[in-house]
Amino acid sequence: QEKAQVEEARYKLSDKASLAAFLQDADIRLIRAPYLFHLRRHNIPLPRRQEAEGEVCEKDSVQMSALVTHSEVRKWAAGSKDAIICSVSHAWETREHPDPCCFQLGHLVDTISLYEAAYYSEIWVFYDYTSLYQFERETDAQRESFARAMGNMHVMYAHDCSLTLRIEGLTPPHIWNAMLKDESRKVPVYHMPSGSLQALPLKELMHNRTPYLQRGWCLAEVQWSAVRGTTAQNQCIYGFYDESSSGQVPLTPEAFAEQMRTSAFTHRNDAETVVELQKKVFFERVTCCKEVFFENLLEEDLEKLVESLEHYKDLRSFKLKNWEGTPELVASLVQVLGASTCLEELCIMHGDNYRGGEENQGTGNCLAKALGEVLRHNCTLKKITLGFNGIETEGCKALLAGLRRNKIITEINIRYEIDADPEVLVKVEKIVAANQAGVVQNAFKRFWNVFFKASAETENDGPKKASAFPSEPRIKVLAEYLRHTNNQVIMLDQPVVSLHPIEDLGDAGAQALAAMLRENRSVETVDLDYKGIGELGCQALLEALRQNSRVWEMELRRNPEISDEVQKEIQELVEANKEALRRQKEA
Repeated sequence: QEKAQVEEARYKLSDKASLAAFLQDADIRLIRAPYLFHLRRHNIPLPRRQEAEGEVCEKDSVQMSALVTHSEVRKWAAGSKDAIICSVSHAWETREHPDPCCFQLGHLVDTISLYEAAYYSEIWVFYDYTSLYQFERETDAQRESFARAMGNMHVMYAHDCSLTLRIEGLTPPHIWNAMLKDESRKVPVYHMPSGSLQALPLKELMHNRTPYLQRGWCLAEVQWSAVRGTTAQNQCIYGFYDESSSGQVPLTPEAFAEQMRTSAFTHRNDAETVVELQKKVFFERVTCCKEVFFENLLEEDLEKLVESLEHYKDLRSFKLKNWEGTPELVASLVQVLGASTCLEELCIMHGDNYRGGEENQGTGNCLAKALGEVLRHNCTLKKITLGFNGIETEGCKALLAGLRRNKIITEINIRYEIDADPEVLVKVEKIVAANQAGVVQNAFKRFWNVFFKASAETENDGPKKASAFPSEPRIKVLAEYLRHTNNQVIMLDQPVVSLHPIEDLGDAGAQALAAMLRENRSVETVDLDYKGIGELGCQALLEALRQNSRVWEMELRRNPEISDEVQKEIQELVEANKEALRRQKEA
């Protein structure tokens, strides 16, 4: 009977109370960020849940349990406590321990330290090895907890009030091999022959070097995470760009089932369970989804999206930014969207530095022509935003012809299609203005506010949807960067914190950044020019740099309250880091 109750449990994926209920029902414990910082600082592998229950950590000289209590989770659900919940998707690199070299732990700390700097909120992390009871589960309560958790594991990755952080790469061979040779470094794991916890060298553990994207459970977590309405809640924090898919688009159940046939499972009979769960989550989320925002999609992602879109029966707003695709593929996308009887807003954009490759030549015009055809018969679209897609005069004329047959569109912005004749662009806007005079004024400004601002409300006057992001950021521009950046940009491509949009960061903001730099090992350059930082903030940065060997450039000009003496000491530290990194690269 108890097992049946576990299987029949239903948790809504859109409200805090339901997520909190699942965490409590399954006795899942989230991990505090300061505890992860402590482990990383001392190069200690993550413990099992059984051992973590007795661990403590400190923040601001206050001692607390390493794991978040159920009482705190209930307060979060009631709105009296602020936290960001991050669910980590990762590979188990040995049978006994998922991260024996602490490589995953390092990338996790680099990421959550940025979130802690950006927001006033606490950061709570779900990492299965430490959040769930592990083998050997010795009591009925531990076994029941694990069964309840596994029966609804999708909740941790598909819920609107959580983020997914994907670690798609395995520990690099040079780190792995170095630990294999170093028998003095040991990993505390459950030792089955002795029935006790023992510290063992890596060579005595059972290795599993199967790539992340070939593992069944990892692929399931990717798919559960992809059904959320925005890709900002599904981020790859470590991986490689040579894969064919970014993991941002939900597969149809049929496509996912086909993928599972060749995926690796420790227990092959798990495949059927995973397929059924993905099917349930897909239809629960997609069929009632009203808004989506996809970004950084590769061509294969776009193909999958075209296949999945027919299941979005109630979609009102579609936004796509930074994508790759052939002219034929983008035409198919527009045709599928145009067939919708609910869609009211359409936004398709590239970044302002996009120039496209030879294989994508003509894509912009094809997009405009397909949209022009759609506008001849579509009766629901009201707002269109196109930007930096490479639409030329030919494409704009096709769009113009479609608009002349359409009386529904009341707002359009294509001023950032810079390859088109400005006179044609003006004609497009005049036609829309005729549909509703005065609507097309400052269109791009309004779009910018809706598209990029964390505080923007939807166009409906109804209650604001539950979100994984708290309402009050500590450092607004960093918070926005984290909300709209995914696929390793922070960790691999741009290890830079630049805060130009903030006029007055102040000592409090500088102290928050300093706390981040004490833990983070990926950020290399920090630009704090003219940010209203005083001696207190600068002193915090100085103390952080004494513990940070990665930052090799810090700009602090035009902060007149900072003494020359402290600035000089900071520059000496970053120069020393720069020299050390130069020598490391030469070696």
